[in-house]
Amino acid sequence: MTKIPKILFLAQSGDDLPSVRFRVLPYVELGKTLGWDIRKKRIPKSFFKRLSFFTGLGRYDAIVIQKKLFSPLEPMLLKSRCSNLVYDFDDALWTFHPSVPPSARRDARSAKDTKRFLRQCRQVDTVIAGNSYLAARGAEGSSNIKIIPTPLDTDKYIPGSFHPDRSRVGWMGTSSNMFFIDEVLQSLNPVLVADPAFVVSNKIYTGNASDLVSYEDWSSEREVEQLQSMDIGLMPLTDDEYTRGKCGFKLLQYMACGAVPVASAVGFNKEIIEDGKDGFLISSPQQWLERVQLLKSDPDLRAKMREAARKKVVSRFSLKTAAEKLWAALGVS
Repeated sequence: MTKIPKILFLAQSGDDLPSVRFRVLPYVELGKTLGWDIRKKRIPKSFFKRLSFFTGLGRYDAIVIQKKLFSPLEPMLLKSRCSNLVYDFDDALWTFHPSVPPSARRDARSAKDTKRFLRQCRQVDTVIAGNSYLAARGAEGSSNIKIIPTPLDTDKYIPGSFHPDRSRVGWMGTSSNMFFIDEVLQSLNPVLVADPAFVVSNKIYTGNASDLVSYEDWSSEREVEQLQSMDIGLMPLTDDEYTRGKCGFKLLQYMACGAVPVASAVGFNKEIIEDGKDGFLISSPQQWLERVQLLKSDPDLRAKMREAARKKVVSRFSLKTAAEKLWAALGVS
């Protein structure tokens, strides 16, 4: 009789957090379709409640800690409950968003979090990183590192109809990341005056380019439709330790749903986009306007790049591809 894999994901937040929505829940759903005993539990916030929670867990083939950094004792307790304790992360957890100004306090916190991160990498059996930059940092604490980009369900995230006469510029993201789009939207003034950018977020955009924006609240039910309303997807980033830890998931959503990505040539963006074929990588301020104008003026180019972008996401970043890698890393394939 074949043994049924038993897997537990431990998440520090609810189901709406992107890392849970895309790095936990799809695997849980897929594992259940395979008949596996696979589940997700939320980690209690209190240290003492966590100790009680961990000691009450059953036995698992693999326990996956999603992003949370624990005290030294907690991974030891979890290791006693499984054959393979796994730490999965998709952000540079030891650093700060670039909108946070430098300070001695910030540097001290970053140094402390770096130590906690490396200690946890040493304590677990397997470390899974969302990109190669994160994996290199994790390798400072672990010799068993796997790279698994955040997957996208390409059966759900699909392109809408192509509209040759429409060339709508768009951006989707959390309000904290509006920090990155202000200057780029202003630089696109010549093309956005007549056709405003479509901004989708959890909070209305009130930046310096608000007169160049058409805003809509993000909706989990309408997310795919909102992405399909974009023909050109923006992903500007600064170049720093925080952004080099980003895993380019916004790009994958654009590419899967038919929006040609135009993104800063930073970090994992450079591993996702082949410049000029399935998107554009921007390395100087003036290129934002040049590349967007080119795409808006050439529907044939837009159609060609949109098709190439979709093919890349399906072949390299689909849920099926990522799941095969994850099951192998967990030792249950």
